Amino acid sequence: MKKYFIIGAFLLSTFSFSAFGQDIHFSQYNLTPLIINPAQAGAYKNIEAILSYKSQWTSISPNAYKTVMLAYDQRMMQKKWKTSWLTGGINLFQDKAGDGNMKTMQGNIAFGYHTMLNDKNVFGGALFAGFAQRSIDYSALTWDEQYQNGVFDPINNPSGEVPLQNNNKFGYPDFGLGILYQYNKGQRYSTGNSMVNIHAGLSLFHLNTPTYSYYSSGEKIYMKVLGHADALIGIKRTNLAIAPGFLYMGQGPSSEILPGCYFRYMLREESQFTGFVKGASIMIGTHLRLKDAFIPSVQLEVAEYTIGLSYDTNVSGLKSATSGKGGFEIHLRYGNPNPFLYKSAASFQ
Repeated sequence: MKKYFIIGAFLLSTFSFSAFGQDIHFSQYNLTPLIINPAQAGAYKNIEAILSYKSQWTSISPNAYKTVMLAYDQRMMQKKWKTSWLTGGINLFQDKAGDGNMKTMQGNIAFGYHTMLNDKNVFGGALFAGFAQRSIDYSALTWDEQYQNGVFDPINNPSGEVPLQNNNKFGYPDFGLGILYQYNKGQRYSTGNSMVNIHAGLSLFHLNTPTYSYYSSGEKIYMKVLGHADALIGIKRTNLAIAPGFLYMGQGPSSEILPGCYFRYMLREESQFTGFVKGASIMIGTHLRLKDAFIPSVQLEVAEYTIGLSYDTNVSGLKSATSGKGGFEIHLRYGNPNPFLYKSAASFQ
């Protein structure tokens, strides 16, 4: 029976978001900006580097989904142009799933432009291009034909799936674009704590609808549409702020909605003159992936560094196989400039 639970779980996971394959998922989407919208490259920081890791559904199988991603982005030409700048970004990831070591490896580059419409409003956009490779180890899989009289014997009972052995990998190019709007007002990390920061964007992935198959002809990847909006709103004359957010993803006949909110508390303010005392804040909140998972998370920020932790608790019909367990996620981010040195809302990240 456990065998069928495992098979069912992976079928559900594969088809839960895309009819022909699962794009990588991270729940703390504010710490994975480039896979949400390429226009977020260079939008909030002069330089930003993020390392991300997620392990999902190990209660079903120790070889369930494991994803690692490295991302880097920066601004260019801002010192010269003052009110506008170019942006560039790169992200690399590997996703591995199941006993067959089904892997997806992909690298993307993004290039964009942002301009300040006035002292409160910024608008920008970006294009991205990438290449992905998909592979699987068929020798690690088992088949019904290899079981005889309840005994597994792969040597004397071949699977008969020989054609598959010659089609264990394929690759494809991938293209997309995005736009981003920012509104920044007031002061943060000051006695007034009057900031109101909002950013919202729209992005399109898989514009070229690449072929997604281990054979020369096969299904196409549906184009993916993402819409996102986040805010950071200070509660005046306190150390508190609220950060509501919303993410929508649609791909073919499937969609995903992820609303949530953080509460942010400033633990200490940066020393204004010596810099010996580093600013620090903590964010605690939760998001809900509708009909799928409840996601508590915490993010600790000290000077230029942020660490984010979250855990997906499964609430869908799959919880009978997962016992409610989902995925653990951790992110490490470096961002310059240090936000605690800047009082204006324009430093919103």
